[in-house]
Amino acid sequence: MIKRWLKGRLAANERLFEHYWHVKLKLRSARKLVYHWYDISRVGRHMFWGRMQGQTPTQLQARLLFYYHKLEKGMCMPGAKRMFGAEAADHVMRLLTAWEAKGFATDDAIYRGALDSLLAYRDCLVALKLDQQGAVTQRVTRFLAAPRLPDAPDLTATTPLRLSLSDIDFARHRQSLDELYRIRRSFRDFAPRPVERTVIDEAVRIAQLSPSACNRQPCRVHLAEDPATRDRLLAYQNGNRGFGDTAPLVLMVTADMRGFFDASERNQPYVDGGLFAMSLLLGLQAQGLVSCCLNWCVAPASDKAVHRHFGLDDAEAIVMLIAVGYPKPETLVPLSHRKHVHDVVRRLETVA
Repeated sequence: MIKRWLKGRLAANERLFEHYWHVKLKLRSARKLVYHWYDISRVGRHMFWGRMQGQTPTQLQARLLFYYHKLEKGMCMPGAKRMFGAEAADHVMRLLTAWEAKGFATDDAIYRGALDSLLAYRDCLVALKLDQQGAVTQRVTRFLAAPRLPDAPDLTATTPLRLSLSDIDFARHRQSLDELYRIRRSFRDFAPRPVERTVIDEAVRIAQLSPSACNRQPCRVHLAEDPATRDRLLAYQNGNRGFGDTAPLVLMVTADMRGFFDASERNQPYVDGGLFAMSLLLGLQAQGLVSCCLNWCVAPASDKAVHRHFGLDDAEAIVMLIAVGYPKPETLVPLSHRKHVHDVVRRLETVA
């Protein structure tokens, strides 16, 4: 009542009313600074490797991937080989020692990958006679020969992978990626049929082949399978009205911020998350499913609430939600006209 009376009094004075709206817009803009502070504080909490004393498996995995990927890349570089990777190999050995000292699982895929990459790196140095002094080869050999934990895996040099032109051609003709992209649309009408977990797992396996910074693989997929969980999650998202409650399944794609170094990589969780999400969409389409991306453009309070309600670690940045289901026999979808390719492609030129 009082608010309405004040607005009426302000409206009666044009200059005062204009000043009121000017102040109100300024205050709204200032309030948005809270969004940026929320992002800054999360980056500070989770993306600074320099102070990591009590390392978690996730943090050690990210660092292992970062360093042993350097060894993999070095083995795959074209042209004449020269000595490479000594510093990265030392980092990998220190991190593996820390992993074992903490008693983390030795059947972990990243732990195994790091050991296999070290073995392949050692074999590469020996085969190509790159380590003239032999010091690096000896250090790696001693490390690999040291007793591991009882259930540690046998070592096998599985990297790098050699692909032939026929392998690539077979994959290219087996299923047309162009057709998958053309048929993929945002569906907002789903058949009343449950989505099998095995089908989702297969789509996620495809998405796991997505590139990520130094192969750190920060992404996870969370499933909202029952209607109550789905509806509670979608209540925080503002683009599903009219169809969200008909989706048999909603996926949440997240990226673990602890997999990144510092604020210079502040955007990388969303870059890697976007790449992963696009591959996931195509993986779903390849399994006969349809989907609709649901943006995660929410206020900090909503983001915090979802983390709290669903037990998500604060380090998991929510990238997007995806409504998933089987298509009906016939469905209308937006054509979604695209810009002309000439509007998208630009030639980069030096201007200064």
